[in-house]
Amino acid sequence: MELQLLNKEELTALYQNEMTADFPRAELKPLRAMLRLMDMGRYDPLLVTDCGRPVGYALAWLPENRKGVLLEYFGVLRGLRNGGLGARILALLAERYGQIFGEAEKPNSDDPAENDLRRRRIAFYERNGFRVLDYECALFGVHFNCLYRGPETDDRKVEAMHRAVYAGYFSPAHMERYIQLPLRPGEAVKPAPEWVEEAFPPPLGEQTERAGIDMDIILANRTAETAAAYFEKTNNEAIRKLLPQKAKTVEEAVADFHASQLPGAASYGRNIWTGGPDGQYVGDIWCYCIDPADTPGAMVSYCVFEQALWGQGIASRALSMFLPEITRKYGLKTVGAFTFSHNLPSIRVLEKNGFRLMEELTEDGVPSRYYQLDLNQEKA
Repeated sequence: MELQLLNKEELTALYQNEMTADFPRAELKPLRAMLRLMDMGRYDPLLVTDCGRPVGYALAWLPENRKGVLLEYFGVLRGLRNGGLGARILALLAERYGQIFGEAEKPNSDDPAENDLRRRRIAFYERNGFRVLDYECALFGVHFNCLYRGPETDDRKVEAMHRAVYAGYFSPAHMERYIQLPLRPGEAVKPAPEWVEEAFPPPLGEQTERAGIDMDIILANRTAETAAAYFEKTNNEAIRKLLPQKAKTVEEAVADFHASQLPGAASYGRNIWTGGPDGQYVGDIWCYCIDPADTPGAMVSYCVFEQALWGQGIASRALSMFLPEITRKYGLKTVGAFTFSHNLPSIRVLEKNGFRLMEELTEDGVPSRYYQLDLNQEKA
């Protein structure tokens, strides 16, 4: 049995064909929210296959620090239920993520049959390594018992990790209004509509940097023309002090691009564009030394060459979009990155995306740092 990451189109089909039938509307958040979390690199939509045949699915929401996941949705496909597949899928998820938070509706309905269903659901999780925590929560007006599978025994620490999933996405005002986690003893559940999405909230950490600027970021295919343009745009002292460039001539830059398009190439990149009616090409993001069997499985780098746009969170946003793409494309487990120690903006970009400092070194006489990100990719 294997876990397969889905792309946006595949998640959309799963949502429309399976999830809308499997979950009450009050428990099902909008598809657009899931797709936005995918763009942020914070959502793993997984299809479960057995000998190549789809048998189930799981949707995992990753906190910014990648400590555990919130198992938002989990299901065995219709016609295959009650055969032990659910337990096997949960075991795979536990192996992949290590720590799993769960939420199951509290059996406090006015309908005895509904309460019996909710109790059976909680009992299923308990049989499969989860425990009911000593706190509860209410999310957008729905009351839940909180569940956990993992090594942590301190419920306060689990509660903090659980809350961080939501706090890393929603603003404090939205958290106060809609996310009661924990729900204090005796506290009333705040009435609320179904899932309320904020208007394009920026990734955590970019809220002050963007200074109110709302800017869509798009990753586009590279071309020979943009490879030449990138060389010209980065051929200046300010950028070379922060990021040395491999190509010495525009011809070399174009030749390197063509080499990256060959089968089995060890590099892959995308152009970074700002959106809107007057879309602008502003930089590149790429990975190189691709070898999924190695550690790291690839190195990443990025450059926003439009200096007027520095400090607006564009590189951080682009990296959060690029990481899940290359994870799916190459089956990567780890990704590394080098940066100069004096390049503080680049260090912030890496740390916001979960990279951890592994080594400080001197390269060609320049103090540098090596960062690495564990992508928790499932072994084949």
